[in-house]
Amino acid sequence: MIRKLIGINVAILLVLALLFCLIGRFLVVNEEPKKVDVIILLSGDVGRMEKAIELMNQGYANRMIVTRTDGRGYGEIRLSSLIRSGVSQSAIIPEYQATSTYTNAVYSKALMEQYGFQSALVVSSNYHMRRVSYTFNKVYSHSGIDLTYVNAPSVNFDPVYWWSKRKYVNYTISEYIKLFGYIIKY
Repeated sequence: MIRKLIGINVAILLVLALLFCLIGRFLVVNEEPKKVDVIILLSGDVGRMEKAIELMNQGYANRMIVTRTDGRGYGEIRLSSLIRSGVSQSAIIPEYQATSTYTNAVYSKALMEQYGFQSALVVSSNYHMRRVSYTFNKVYSHSGIDLTYVNAPSVNFDPVYWWSKRKYVNYTISEYIKLFGYIIKY
């Protein structure tokens, strides 16, 4: 009986250790990029912009929808930064209405339909991608638009050692809370 209890406790501890290790990795969604009609760049840290430019320079798309969510005019700064980085102004489709990841999906979908785009690479930070993919998949369901999720590594988050720095822990907890909220709300 005691051996059985010890075995069960060891099994539980192993499962908990495995879950602990996977908590950060679960947030990351990163698919192999492919040639698409447009890149959807979600506003945020500069790594997202760098990744979107890299994908464009590699020929995955020649148009980019640029969204904003922070309410501080970051979209406009992003546009000038993109242009300074060599992205043609005519390649940029700005989206200024979004106030959240959900509205990023709604307004970018409207632009995709307006321009007749059938496929997109969606670019955001690694820690943000689980919520992005969940939300965009919900909003784009039954649209016939093919989405591929490509993450930009973030200096604010390490999915393997998510527990090793306070800011990593903060991003992890924040994303799980937001993801749970999005699952309930949408």
